[in-house]
Amino acid sequence: MSEPPASQGRQWAALATLIAALMGYSLCVIMARTVYDHGGNALTALISRMGLFTVGMLIFFRVKGQSPMLAPSDRYASLGLGVVIAIQSFAYYSSFEYIPVSLAALVFYTYPTLVAITVRLISRTPLTPLMLGALITAFFGIALVLEVSLETLNPWGIARAFVASIGMATTAIVSSRILRRADARRMALHTAASASTIYVLAAIFTGTAALPVDVPGWAALMALPVFYVVAVIGWYSTIPVLGAMRVAFISNGEPIFTVIMATTLLGEVLSLQQMIGAAFVIGAIFAVQIFGRRDGG
Repeated sequence: MSEPPASQGRQWAALATLIAALMGYSLCVIMARTVYDHGGNALTALISRMGLFTVGMLIFFRVKGQSPMLAPSDRYASLGLGVVIAIQSFAYYSSFEYIPVSLAALVFYTYPTLVAITVRLISRTPLTPLMLGALITAFFGIALVLEVSLETLNPWGIARAFVASIGMATTAIVSSRILRRADARRMALHTAASASTIYVLAAIFTGTAALPVDVPGWAALMALPVFYVVAVIGWYSTIPVLGAMRVAFISNGEPIFTVIMATTLLGEVLSLQQMIGAAFVIGAIFAVQIFGRRDGG
């Protein structure tokens, strides 16, 4: 039996929201790269992204006259998840210092597979042939898009990217459970507050944060939290509708958006191989979205 039209509409609205969120995450990468190119570093970019997001969300709730607080159990779970996010984000951003960005991204985007396997083990969600085939297809497409070169395999870089993958998988699964009861905006505020506190303390005690040296670098640093607002609120809000497994899988599209934006904003050129890879990933995403519910995937 097919879904009621309202349910189908909600699914597609969530998909559109998730795509906007992924574009926001991609723009965060572009802005972070700009910050690095103009004298900043990963710790500075993450403090801006998380810290200013936290301040902005507090102002939002103040203007709305609403309490930003969660119930105690959800509050502590969200603050704990913020620690995971802090580790995951820093591991991913710092992996670029050891291995090519393309290789780091490919290792990082093993996380949808980790989510699919973990969700099946925990809640017995079926990993159908459609989902399994789509995961393999999407992963192959990402490899083509990122034009991965395996000439240099620094174990520290690989380890950090894989830690980031585990962290992202954990975030998707844990947040889906918190969001059964909690508001996405309030949960995002608590996780960001926790993560930004860790980054600020790290900057104070290590003294390793580096600020941009010119206007373009500062502009990118200030733009980071704006795009992060779009990304994180959109990403979290779609999990209750699409489910952690599907959100994680569709998030395979993020590197596609990153490549497209790099082409548009940074003047990079897409090769034929990258365009073919993008077609694989996008096709796999929409195959799951269109046919997945019929197969239970």
